[in-house]
Amino acid sequence: QGKMAARLITVFLNLFVCLLCASAATFPEWCVLPPTVHVRQNETCKTLADIASQKITWEAMRGEEEGRQILLDLEPWPADYNLSVTLSITSGDLVSQLQRGKIAASSVSWWQVGYVYCKETIRYAGSGGGWRPDPLLSPTENSILLESGVTQPLWVSVSVPRDISSGQYNSSLSLVLSSPHFETLSQQVDIELTVWNIDLPPLKEAKFPAIFSFNPSNLDVVYGKKAEDVKRKFYDLFLSQRVGGDNLYTTVPTDVTTAAYLASKGVEWLSLYDVYGAAGVTEQELDRVTGACVNFTDAMVQKVLDILTPVVADYEARGILGNMFVYGFDETPASCEASIRRIFGAIKREWPLVRTVAVLNWLPPTDLPLDVWVLQYELYNETQASTWTAAGKQQWWYHCIEPSGPSYLNSFIERPLMEARLLYWLGSAHQVGGWLYYSDVMWKRHPASSAPMKRINGTARTDFDPANYIWLPRTDIFANGDGNFVYPGSSGPIPTIRLHSLRDGFEDAELFRMLDLEKVGPIVEPLVRSPTNYTLDPALLEKQRRTAAAMVQGRSSCCHGTGEE
Repeated sequence: QGKMAARLITVFLNLFVCLLCASAATFPEWCVLPPTVHVRQNETCKTLADIASQKITWEAMRGEEEGRQILLDLEPWPADYNLSVTLSITSGDLVSQLQRGKIAASSVSWWQVGYVYCKETIRYAGSGGGWRPDPLLSPTENSILLESGVTQPLWVSVSVPRDISSGQYNSSLSLVLSSPHFETLSQQVDIELTVWNIDLPPLKEAKFPAIFSFNPSNLDVVYGKKAEDVKRKFYDLFLSQRVGGDNLYTTVPTDVTTAAYLASKGVEWLSLYDVYGAAGVTEQELDRVTGACVNFTDAMVQKVLDILTPVVADYEARGILGNMFVYGFDETPASCEASIRRIFGAIKREWPLVRTVAVLNWLPPTDLPLDVWVLQYELYNETQASTWTAAGKQQWWYHCIEPSGPSYLNSFIERPLMEARLLYWLGSAHQVGGWLYYSDVMWKRHPASSAPMKRINGTARTDFDPANYIWLPRTDIFANGDGNFVYPGSSGPIPTIRLHSLRDGFEDAELFRMLDLEKVGPIVEPLVRSPTNYTLDPALLEKQRRTAAAMVQGRSSCCHGTGEE
């Protein structure tokens, strides 16, 4: 009986302690962080105190999307609490302080920042590192489960309507924690949005366009060949992030229905055809190391013209021929000049509206029938670029797995998130015409898999291997995130923090384009001075961006009729 009494006393004491814990539960430590930093699962508001705040502050143009992160420091809970705590977030309308209207709460979106496991690769320094943030995981019915003992960043963004007045708008987010183990906890996070009296140009009027190649057939491994509704979701995501485009390496002319849809959404640069398709070889199959180049004979030139003639008529009928370009000679050597002249010259003579684009890491002569010379960005030479653009042509930049040196700006998962954004600041300082990237969806996994991304046991960690084995089967070398800014969800795309960072960079570039070039340099240079000389300072980035906006708002051409006087 004495032992039984002791057990009962222990049970009641434990129950009493649990009740005390439940009644004394408080909302976790939290802070607001900029969208330009990675948050690993062992970082806290204290370790990031120099960039943390207690309010969401957004500054944006009309038509722009801006993000912030809310970091929750989740202390270890009792074992039975784990993944039984639910977080939900709701936003109120953002109300103008000058009583000029409001922005609907539906303009505010949020995601759980997810994690992928990065393995070390021999391809570039600084790779691997285990769990790293990248995917943006949508909540289920506006809620997510929280894991004990790890920090959890949340990504919150606002899409600023185009038809509102400039000025300050205020609201708040309500973060609510629910669990059967304690009473509901809530935390209010104040929001302050400053809408500049500036309009972000829509895609159709973009002064800093982007061609990020999207090959819809890459979706087939997960979704099957007839998943047209899923393909449309991917197109729409890329359009929303200002990287809308089609497949650079298409060996059959782009479907006119797809091209017309993208053009209707404002895409001004659409791939019509990769001329290497007529040669029965893909760009990737060429051995660039030995300087291989397809020799376009008269018969091959005629074959390309015969392939394009019927589809060009369809594009003309739709009024979109001026949106199209042909591609080819991807990173081929100067020995290809004669072939470029022959095939691109024939296309320009037949259809002057169709533009020609090639990636050439050498100086082409200005009389080459090439409208856009795309150069790997670290090879830029001001004299060469000036000669080229003085001839009425455009120079664009690109990056890919190169430059991969640890000091160069790039967009690998492991690289600081701010690097991707600074690529376009650097391009803006040199009046680059636009940016090209070879693939935004490539899931070459090894061993091969058709499975979509899933959470691991309901946590923010995911089961998708971000290693992209780009050169299989030739080699099993891989890169984490190269050629891929989106993951496959069960019914559509899962965006990434890198994709959002790209969009931020393009929006910044549009802001800079509203200024005279000599004014852009002093704004950009405190952040980025060359491909290997830059400063990763989120606060300085916001300051310089704010300076650019102040300068633009002094020019009447920037402004919208609903702005402040």
